[in-house]
Amino acid sequence: MKASFWVCGVGAVAAWAGVALAEAVEFRQALTNAPLEVKPAANEVETDAVKRFKQTGENPYRGNQAALADGKRLYATNCALCHLPDGTGRIGSSLIGTDWSYPRVATDVGMFEVVYGGASGAMQSFAKRGMAQDQMLKIIAYVRSLAKT
Repeated sequence: MKASFWVCGVGAVAAWAGVALAEAVEFRQALTNAPLEVKPAANEVETDAVKRFKQTGENPYRGNQAALADGKRLYATNCALCHLPDGTGRIGSSLIGTDWSYPRVATDVGMFEVVYGGASGAMQSFAKRGMAQDQMLKIIAYVRSLAKT
């Protein structure tokens, strides 16, 4: 059977007999663009949301009020000191607007890459700090909601 292929931002998609199968997202290091291995920590269980994100590149927590509340709490504890409560930045760069230190963070995949894998300066890997990937997705959903306020 003949397959057709097209690119859709986060990976190639193949369609056979009307069924689309998306390839998993390929994550990259923010500083080097080298492949970034994203895997659960020793005691971490990947949630359905994390599995879906890794497959589609879409954050399932966007607009989810319970997840946004969790994300706000996590952001206040882990991010607000450097990025300020409103996300406009102080020591860390602004997380709202379009003037990004790393243009890739305009997407949820790119922001996840920076949170998970780290970047320059004080922005160290939150995976190495023991934060679960699910928590990272909630923070990202919350940060995206800041741009609307």
